[in-house]
Amino acid sequence: QCGPDNGNAVCATDLCCSEHGFCGTGADFCIAPNCLLDFGPACDGNRWPQGTDTSRVPRPRFGKVPYGADVSKCKLPGKVALTFDDGPNKYTNDLLDVLKKNNAKATFFVVGANGAKGEIEDPRTGYLATIQRMYHEGHQVGSHSWSHQNFTAINPQQRHDQIIKNEVALVDILGFFPTYLRPPYTTWNDEIINEFYTLGYHNLNFDLNTRDWEGDYNVAQNEFSSALSGHNPASSSFIAVAHDIEDKTVHGYVQFMIDEARKYKYELVTVGECLGDHPNNWYR
Repeated sequence: QCGPDNGNAVCATDLCCSEHGFCGTGADFCIAPNCLLDFGPACDGNRWPQGTDTSRVPRPRFGKVPYGADVSKCKLPGKVALTFDDGPNKYTNDLLDVLKKNNAKATFFVVGANGAKGEIEDPRTGYLATIQRMYHEGHQVGSHSWSHQNFTAINPQQRHDQIIKNEVALVDILGFFPTYLRPPYTTWNDEIINEFYTLGYHNLNFDLNTRDWEGDYNVAQNEFSSALSGHNPASSSFIAVAHDIEDKTVHGYVQFMIDEARKYKYELVTVGECLGDHPNNWYR
């Protein structure tokens, strides 16, 4: 046994500590973000991707979008920025198909190794090709951390590692890493915001929560439609959050959002575009 309920016992170096406090291997024990990082050395969240360390990469701040601040609203009117968290996943290529069919752009906040899916930079998982496809089809790629740990519940070194690990993986995949980051659970405090500033990240929030993760798509449709119909695209815009790990989001709800946005005369763009930020500023 392991963890805070078992005398803070730590598992052997090749074992994970499950959320229920047992040492072992496999998804039931090692899956991120549930595996207890402090007590399971082999947790998925503790693994480092192969690649070049990015921690010493220069991080100049460019453009007009603030760094280390809560960015939750577009700057340009008439835009809807669809953002998708927690992928890539087995449904993400289907989502890319829907976006391509509709000539719509979106932003993906990707996670490196959550949900026992394997690591995104490992060609065997297929996610390396999926992320490359995102970029080459004109979508924006942002970071959502390495293994979706709650940044307020881990120590500063672990939090720093969560950011750097995803950078290493994305450099291996794309040759560069994002300047846009959405912290897991959209949770932060002043210390975290200061670290985002130091590392040269825009803290990307949202102002339209679809609540798709709750699984009630009548609610999700109402959230989206009510927001758009209640405002004028001549003066309003939205950053909407949804999740490409959700089957019904990808296979139905995304098409609904696209249709609704166009019905109300909104243009579907990336977050960088809705913020008026030049694409050269989205990555380093």
